[in-house]
Amino acid sequence: MATNRQDNVQCLETSMENKENKCHPMKGPIFCEPCQYDESFEEVTGFCVTCSEYLCQTCCRDHKRNKVTRIHSLLKNAEIPADITPFTTIKQLSTCKIHPDNDIAYECEDHEALVCVFCLTENHRKCENVHDLGDVISADSDVNLMAALQERIHVLKAQKEEQRKTSEMEQEAIKNNIQSLDVKWKDHITSLRKDLETQLSKLSLSGTTQWKESIDDCHEIETEITRNKMLIETLMKHGTKRQITVVLRQTKHARADLKEKLQSLECKRQRNIALINVKQFDMLTAIAELSLEEKDKDNIDILEHTSDEMHDNEECENKLPEKIDKSIQTTSPVSTSDAKQVPSKPLSERDSGQIITLVNVKTATDRNICSIFGVNLPHYGILLADFGNSKLKLFSDKFDLISEQSLPGKPIDMTFDGEYAYVCYSDLKKVTKHSINKTSIGGLMEFSTRLRPISLTVFDTRLIILFATNENFDSTEVDDVHLEIRKGSSIDATISYDSDDECYNYVEDAKQVSVFDESSVVFSENTRVTCYTIDAQDGELLDRKWYYKSHNNKVLKKAKGVAKDSEGNIYVCGEDSNNVHQTSSTNYRRNRVVISNIDKPICVAVDEANDRLIIGCRSHNYLHVYSFK
Repeated sequence: MATNRQDNVQCLETSMENKENKCHPMKGPIFCEPCQYDESFEEVTGFCVTCSEYLCQTCCRDHKRNKVTRIHSLLKNAEIPADITPFTTIKQLSTCKIHPDNDIAYECEDHEALVCVFCLTENHRKCENVHDLGDVISADSDVNLMAALQERIHVLKAQKEEQRKTSEMEQEAIKNNIQSLDVKWKDHITSLRKDLETQLSKLSLSGTTQWKESIDDCHEIETEITRNKMLIETLMKHGTKRQITVVLRQTKHARADLKEKLQSLECKRQRNIALINVKQFDMLTAIAELSLEEKDKDNIDILEHTSDEMHDNEECENKLPEKIDKSIQTTSPVSTSDAKQVPSKPLSERDSGQIITLVNVKTATDRNICSIFGVNLPHYGILLADFGNSKLKLFSDKFDLISEQSLPGKPIDMTFDGEYAYVCYSDLKKVTKHSINKTSIGGLMEFSTRLRPISLTVFDTRLIILFATNENFDSTEVDDVHLEIRKGSSIDATISYDSDDECYNYVEDAKQVSVFDESSVVFSENTRVTCYTIDAQDGELLDRKWYYKSHNNKVLKKAKGVAKDSEGNIYVCGEDSNNVHQTSSTNYRRNRVVISNIDKPICVAVDEANDRLIIGCRSHNYLHVYSFK
């Protein structure tokens, strides 16, 4: 029966498709279908219900004369249908799919099938529950249902049309409001400009007066100096010894006063006018916001509590935008929405590089400058590894401090599996494990390692740890790196690779490792990043999937933190090139520098819910948050 129902649905869909081409009410004359096979076009005078065909007068007569078609029901004149879709649909639904020349006549309840007489004979002779479908069944309930549905769709169409008109009016009003906002902002900026110009005029007048007074004082002192110099020169040339002694003594105080006046004028500080606290243009990202809101459902009661209808259980919650706390930031807050709107284009084509906020992550107990070497985004906030103060810090999604935990050393990498954070250190041969929840950072668990771990990442339920054997984590020198997959303190596998294969030439440069997907990892290799397929069971790197390297004006130096978005784009921090790169893992030609001139970026996280990148830097007390537009 299920198969028959699917066939019936397909039949109805086919009928609807043919409706436009064949069965749609015709505006012109209708021609006899049998005659058209002889390329003759005769206007119809009748319609055969059984054959679902238009017939001319001659074909109607032949239809009645033919013994086979004599019993067919013919409609004539005003009864001739303009749209034969119902007739063709009835014929298709009534015909056996296995024996197209026979009508369905029986129902087999044992097999839940509608069958013809041949199907009954061939396959259903032994079935116990076979019923003849010849008995007339009342269709009143179905007719009433269709009438009710028709009434509902008429009401719904009227509602939607009214809503469309209302929406157009609302959009026009919003457009006018936007224009009004634009005018108000322009008027406000013009008013601020005039205020600045007025202040400038007043300060200029005061400054000009001060400059004039100082210049006049200089002229007066210069005149006194010249007069005294001439007096002394004349005295020394023409005066007697007694005159020289007397005059010099008489003018001694005058010369002292002159020296004091000059010294006072030299020390007098002149104030210059400067334009300060200039507001950054990129801080004002919008003068308002638009959102899609669900209107209250008016007059929808007639659509509910009826049978034979589909219900949509999707929740559509509209939440108010949340603002970043002003007390812990250095620039203007930016509203974010918990309800993610579908972006107009992919992240690989959207503009970035515009900083929207700097978030201060230095806490009251920090004694040193923060250096953020790890950032992860649990669904309830932001988890940071602070190298400068040897701490783990947990902030809410509004950047409020939730908890912080002191660490036994300086963390150089951190990974998070949704429940636990794992940390490795610059000078310790150990890995620590910390439980994380939305209210606190749990106590410290640890296991020792033979070598010094410099990077780690979660791989299924285990850890991949990258060890340095010679150079430290901060070096860009080639090292004899060592890879392990661990389940807690136990080693599940040691990862090997073919060092003679040129594909692996740059593994020795690796200073960080990140999981790319369930079967591959990405190494940060100084001037490049490379993705390798990994066989965890056999413990080896199998092949190189792709790589991205420094080239032309897209300089990458000292590659560090790596992050991935849902579209497969990779983000790489260049600590020494002071930038962040974006490259596609599926199209190597699609790559770019998304952020330039950022000082020593170490780690990056992609916050797609709010269309932004969150970046931690060396020797900075701030998280750098950049937008995608």
